[in-house]
Amino acid sequence: MSGSNTHRRALVTGASGFIGSYVVRGMSDAGYDVTALDIRNTPALPDGVGMVVADIRHDPFPEEPFDVVIHLAALGGVRASVERPADYQATNVDGTRRLLDWASSGWCGRVVFASSSSVYGVTGGRASVETDPPAPLSPYAVTKAAGEELGRRFAVEGRTFTALRFFTVWGEGQRPDLALALFRRKLQASEAITVFGDGRQRRDLTHASDVVRAVLAAADRSGPGFRIFNIGTGRNHSVLEMVGALESKLGLTANLRFEPGHPADVPETLADPRRAAEELGWIARVRFPDGL
Repeated sequence: MSGSNTHRRALVTGASGFIGSYVVRGMSDAGYDVTALDIRNTPALPDGVGMVVADIRHDPFPEEPFDVVIHLAALGGVRASVERPADYQATNVDGTRRLLDWASSGWCGRVVFASSSSVYGVTGGRASVETDPPAPLSPYAVTKAAGEELGRRFAVEGRTFTALRFFTVWGEGQRPDLALALFRRKLQASEAITVFGDGRQRRDLTHASDVVRAVLAAADRSGPGFRIFNIGTGRNHSVLEMVGALESKLGLTANLRFEPGHPADVPETLADPRRAAEELGWIARVRFPDGL
């Protein structure tokens, strides 16, 4: 793959984040001329990657053309969004609208958007398919559904918008407040792990390296101007299974403390990844707990 995209220019927003750092490296390795954009300076960028420090809510975007924009910049987290809905609206919706307005003014006709499995809401344990109507439970999920609709309007007159609905992304370097990183840290420090609910909530765990492969496939996508893809494994694991896998990996025993569940948390996520396999040629390669 390396070199096949030489001289193709990519702008990656949210480049200093967990997923963004993986995507910047992956696209650079694949031969893209990458410009990283983030609200804060990104340390240790790969050789040849440029940096733009900008806030998508109000700062200008680069006045130069790109072949593709990978739009990852967003406020993340379901529970935090309940406490700060206006901040999530300003960044995830208004910031996305500004980016698409800039792109459609002649700077880029192809956008890959980081959406989320949270747009599906409660599914009753059934695997989610892209044609399911969104039923978001949290402000965060609402903003991701709104971003998709902005993309639908962008994808006219030859422009392309690909929404990737990421299921729970994990891997080295993930945010410290996310479950697997938090559980590992608590285990190693011999601290109690708080489990919200009964621990039977299930998540489709998608490794960051597979997410990079999906982004690269979406950046090259041909076909309809607007398209949504699930990026998940088609398998899920309970919170208690996640803790157990870490116990086995680390040779430690967890001290679990149970508290009531959060109303914005869905009980289960599970992807039907067939559309991504058929149209993008993408299939997850890493299966939890491999790679822990």
